[in-house]
Amino acid sequence: MSMERELKDLLKTLGAPVVWGAFDRDVGFPRITLQRISTVTRYSLKGRGDLETARVQVNVAAKTYGALLSLGREISTTLTDYRGGSVIRIKELSRRDSTQETGGDVIRLQMLDVQVRYRA
Repeated sequence: MSMERELKDLLKTLGAPVVWGAFDRDVGFPRITLQRISTVTRYSLKGRGDLETARVQVNVAAKTYGALLSLGREISTTLTDYRGGSVIRIKELSRRDSTQETGGDVIRLQMLDVQVRYRA
């Protein structure tokens, strides 16, 4: 199983809709989107290694700040405690809060950057 699928399936256990990239339709709030920011591949004298380190951004959107904080903490704990499949380790690098106004509504956002070390 790919690292992307593992993380997506892991976060689905929290009860919010999860997708890599963007949702194709409205799924309500709270919701989680994932995107890869960068990947570093290890190499040896024999060629490409089987370990990679990716920086993944986890975007959380919610209607209330309380829901945002609660889900953000759950995501952080779930990811950083996880070891299994192809994932060796996940470390939280940073967390940022923001808002987005759409059609008179204010959506609260939190972006978590995590470093994922995994077997490719």
